[in-house]
Amino acid sequence: MEASTPDRAVAALRERWPEWQIWYVPRAIGGLLWCARLHRDHKTVINAESPDELEEQLAARTEP
Repeated sequence: MEASTPDRAVAALRERWPEWQIWYVPRAIGGLLWCARLHRDHKTVINAESPDELEEQLAARTEP
């Protein structure tokens, strides 16, 4: 069984951001909500409208 596009996006994000737990939540109306949480701090959570937006937010969190 081939992975769906969202599953491939999650796999790619997890590979680039291993310190984050990354997943998506299907919404009843309106597609997917993209989420990330630091493995070392479960209170640090990011939500985004797309995988690209999630990656932008992850990059912003790791910039010095």
